[in-house]
Amino acid sequence: MTTNLLALETSGRSGSIALAKSNESLDGLRESIGSGWSPPGRCLRNLTERLEILSLDLDPTWGSAKTLAPAIHKLLAQDGLSPKDLHAIAVVQGPGSFTGLRVGIATAKVMAYALKIPIVAVDTLEVIAQQVSDSRTESESPTEPESPTVPGSQNLDLFAVADAFRGQSFWAKYRIGAGECVETIRTRIDDNTWLAQELSAQDPSVCIAVAGPSLEKLRECYRDVPSSQCQSALDKRSLVWEPKQYGEPRASTVARLGWRAWMRNQTVEPFGLLPMYYRSSAAEEKQSSGPS
Repeated sequence: MTTNLLALETSGRSGSIALAKSNESLDGLRESIGSGWSPPGRCLRNLTERLEILSLDLDPTWGSAKTLAPAIHKLLAQDGLSPKDLHAIAVVQGPGSFTGLRVGIATAKVMAYALKIPIVAVDTLEVIAQQVSDSRTESESPTEPESPTVPGSQNLDLFAVADAFRGQSFWAKYRIGAGECVETIRTRIDDNTWLAQELSAQDPSVCIAVAGPSLEKLRECYRDVPSSQCQSALDKRSLVWEPKQYGEPRASTVARLGWRAWMRNQTVEPFGLLPMYYRSSAAEEKQSSGPS
């Protein structure tokens, strides 16, 4: 019998789902990992080695509202499981698409309540940062292609960015190095023009990277930063635009982070879980502004 966690990633218009299974019980994993609890990166690596992860992309031609439930049924059926075989659910809490977050969280809450299993909330930008951290760790292996970032012990300051539309991005900053991924600036929302200038003003002696769904929009703004600032950063090789595959949040990463949080009892009550929008919707902003 396996211990099964379902992960939902619906921060964009579509998304993905994953099933992370272990042949050990939750308590058994806690005991077997033992001293590997700290630092967090070591815990995640030790845990990942004990998990089997199956994933499925949602149909990008339709929104998650139409595709999520059928995809969950399909993924579980592929492994001979049903919802009653699940022991926990991990779901992205935000930031991201209003509709996508609502669909994912509502689905997780209904399933968790009906099945009487715990929910783990995972931050979208942490998922992106963890994927970049994973890519650097993998690049140290001689069998892996060279990463665009500098591998090894050198630290990397990563700006994880998600599209907030209206010329803005959600972003958070992470320090990545030696297999660890630590948040140094918590999630906020700013204009892309301001954020591009902030990137150009970073310490040129530190490797800076950007990853996430709003990367291209941010890069366009960066090109418009006064050339003297932009060129100074480029000359010293301090800024890296990470490949798209690292910046698109994946349910398989949500599953791994969700398992780690579940092992640490970092769960939430189903009806206490709310999306983290970090801003009002366009309709709410229009309503609050009153008649023109």
